[in-house]
Parts: sequence; C-alpha cells; structure tokens
Amino acid sequence: MARNMSKRDILSVAASGVAAKKLHQYLLDVRNDTISLAAGTTLYHQGIDDNALEGRSDPSGLAECLVVVNSLRGKIVSHLASTGQAGAHAVASAEEIEAPAATDLTTANTLATELKVDFNTHLTESGVHLNNDSTNTVTAANATTLGTLETLLADIKAMNNAHVAAALTAAYVI
Repeated sequence: MARNMSKRDILSVAASGVAAKKLHQYLLDVRNDTISLAAGTTLYHQGIDDNALEGRSDPSGLAECLVVVNSLRGKIVSHLASTGQAGAHAVASAEEIEAPAATDLTTANTLATELKVDFNTHLTESGVHLNNDSTNTVTAANATTLGTLETLLADIKAMNNAHVAAALTAAYVI
C-alpha cells in the first residue's frame, strides 16, 4: 500500500537513500491506478480505508448477528467520516447511523435496516466520491426475522467490502 506523498514529501526525501525506492513504489501505484481507470474499473475512493473492511464470516444465529451488525455499524460510521488526503472521501458523508449498538433481535433488525438505507444513500451522495457507486447497492429485504437479518447482514458486508475496496492505491500528489 502506498504512503500518501505530497510534493513536499517527495522533495524532502529526495536526498535520502530510500527516496528512490519509495518514489518508485509510489509511481508504480499511480501507474496501476491509471491502468485501472483506463480499463474501465470504476474507483470510488481517493484513498484506502482498510479499517472499513469487514473480515468476519457471514453470521449464523443471533449471537453472531449481534457481533457482525455492531462491527458493521462501527466500520460504516468510520467510513462515512473518512476524508482528507489519506481518507476515502473528498468530504464527509451527510449520512449518520442513529441506531445504537444492537443487544437483541429487535435492535439488530432496526440497526441492520438503517445500515442498509444509509449505506445505499451514501453510495450516490453528490460530491463525496470520485465516481458514484451504482454497483454495490444492498438489495436484500429489510430485517424482520433472524433469517432476514442473517441475509441482510451478509449482503451489507459484501457490498460494503466491495465499495470500500474500490479505491486508488496512491493518493493524489498535492
């Protein structure tokens, strides 16, 4: 993963022994980003937001659902606010997750459904992404039972990970 390098960073390390290696890796990342864009791969984020990726398995049972829905809540809240040179977005998302952490099936259903709605709205917010994301929309039904909760959480996880992963590997040189 490339380190974000400004013009000042490049100039300040130019005299060091590692400068050429760092600059070479950075330029390779920029080249790969350019090739991805030219090949038609749509990138949504200006920087990598690894903390927003959900690595847990799809949940089965209420206990696992509570862990996953609360983990997704934290990751999506963090992702919505990720901005700046090293962040995912040009500006913070206007979406806010208002439901508290889930403690039972009812609160998990409420939280998962809100995550779906707010995440889907975030995908096409004006001025937030490099490109709007119409590909990674969560389509599972709202959570009303344990079964629909499991299905919805698996869909949110998959779409969130795909959305977050579509990022430039090298931040802009500013």
